Amino acid sequence: MTPMRLVGTATVAMVVGFLAGELNSSRAAAQQPRPAYLVVSSKPIAPEKMGPYNAAAGPLARAAGLEILARGNPRLHVLEGQWTAEGSLTIEKFRSMDDLLKFWNSPEYHEAKKLRAGLAQINFIVAIDGR
Repeated sequence: MTPMRLVGTATVAMVVGFLAGELNSSRAAAQQPRPAYLVVSSKPIAPEKMGPYNAAAGPLARAAGLEILARGNPRLHVLEGQWTAEGSLTIEKFRSMDDLLKFWNSPEYHEAKKLRAGLAQINFIVAIDGR
């Protein structure tokens, strides 16, 4: 076999190996659940009394993969439109929408939510799929 033929064969084998690896990586990524995000706008009424709610809801949310990305009473920079909500904004990341919804709809969380009744005015809570 000529040296040119060996280089060609090796190159084809390398390209095929690379493409197979990329295909496997794409499949693995497709099998990974996409994260989900919970965006919460609320106005605390009695933040000093939120301890029991936080103690009950926190472990449930963390078990669903909760990661707090942003929290606070921000100075918003409204770039377009109008922001009418008062209070704080929180952006939370969960492992997946399934995990988020299992947490949100669980009987344990429904009990925990009762502990925050009257302690915060909820402007909105939305869940969105991530990428």
